[in-house]
Amino acid sequence: MRVLLVSANRERIPDPIFPLGLAYIASAARQAGHTIAVADLCFGRHPLDDLRRQVNAFQPDAVGLSIRNIDNAAYPLTVEYLDQHREVVETLHAVTRAPIVLGGSGFAILPEPYMQALDGDWGVAGEGEQAFVELLAALERGWNPAGIPGVISRCGTSAETPAPATPVRRRLDWAAGLRPARDLFDYPRYIRRGGMGNVQTKRGCVFKCNYCTYPLLEGNRFRAREAGDVTDELEALMADYGPHDVFFVDSILNFPVGHVEALCEEILRRRLRLRWSCYATPVKLGREEANLMARAGCDGMELGSDAVEDGQLGRLGKSFDADVVRRANAHGLEAGLRVCHTVIFGGPGETESSVRATCRALRAMRPTAVVAMTGVRLYPGTPLTRQLVAEGKIRSDEAGLLPTFYVEPEVSDFLPGYLQHQALEAGNWVLPGLSPPLLPTSQRVLRALGISGPLWRLLRFSAMRAASRTKFLRPNTSWGIPNPRRKVL
Repeated sequence: MRVLLVSANRERIPDPIFPLGLAYIASAARQAGHTIAVADLCFGRHPLDDLRRQVNAFQPDAVGLSIRNIDNAAYPLTVEYLDQHREVVETLHAVTRAPIVLGGSGFAILPEPYMQALDGDWGVAGEGEQAFVELLAALERGWNPAGIPGVISRCGTSAETPAPATPVRRRLDWAAGLRPARDLFDYPRYIRRGGMGNVQTKRGCVFKCNYCTYPLLEGNRFRAREAGDVTDELEALMADYGPHDVFFVDSILNFPVGHVEALCEEILRRRLRLRWSCYATPVKLGREEANLMARAGCDGMELGSDAVEDGQLGRLGKSFDADVVRRANAHGLEAGLRVCHTVIFGGPGETESSVRATCRALRAMRPTAVVAMTGVRLYPGTPLTRQLVAEGKIRSDEAGLLPTFYVEPEVSDFLPGYLQHQALEAGNWVLPGLSPPLLPTSQRVLRALGISGPLWRLLRFSAMRAASRTKFLRPNTSWGIPNPRRKVL
């Protein structure tokens, strides 16, 4: 079959992200004998016109549409992507009669609502390397794909209700024999415009953060690749595309114990020179591990701390306390790593005291940067959403395509002004929900100057901190004008 894969993501702030998941799907479909073309809508000035031309030229038998994100998960400066996705589907329906298969991580969180909103023919809810290939085989033979694990059909019991999918198969060896088909994309452009490439070493997460969708999307246990296999991919990337920074997109790279150690030791054994960064957990992040990561080329890590106050850490479902965060921060900085903490303010049970305690701790730890989210984005199926439904604070159908956030009432009036004051004093804080983190022109200039890696690393420079402070010289003390296209609890 002639299969066109469409990457719908057009978000380029803070950086354009290479569609790694779709590249894996392309590789699996190509290995199955299909002819694959890719329409990447990220960079074009007129992406829908480009898409029409490509569909008319390629004449696909099936189209796969990857939906990476529902929105930017920031409040109150929420950016929704549903209308963009709807434009893409309408454009496809106008120029081809080929069946449209929806997929991607954003789709997998809300498969039934997306099927209804976008009028897709089929969907794959979850990992698609196997399910999408089986769906194509069924379509090629004229069979009904309904019943394939992970596949959702447009019409179920009625013309308006999508048929739910049976759970997708999650293979332990999900990457066996597969390399992302980067050759079908403009990967060098992502390196230039985004400052780095990306690699995945494992899927799944064993932690129980109560707001997080990783266990829903990838399962609640780790399925890791061998260190040698990952390093083979890294070597090939450096050989094929030249030296460039790499970001490991795992939910967390440094867990389970021994995983990142084996990868670092293999990188060092092969004397592979590269600079990389990752998401990390403070859990078990010791001095030896941080030093080993630095020796193997790690330049920065984003710690999913969420808070630095014991009570709030417990309420967010974290498996560590504030002392663990402090030690992990110290070990990282002592090893020469750039450390960024991502934190969430306004979750259930948050108080002015817990907010102040987290802010004091962050100032005392002196990390490279802090990315602070205001309010918690609610997704269906997470422990937090189930808790709020059980408490009668939200209906089960309210956490969906309409961005819905929880802000603890006790701190709702206090948070905006206080956090912007903290950002003004520190100079290395990013508040995506309260102030745009970066202008598109600034992002392009920085990348054109050859600056690579995560841009938050620049906040170690006093000039960049001074520039960051200017955004908070006149802080907003409210959440702004209410937006009917998002819901706040």
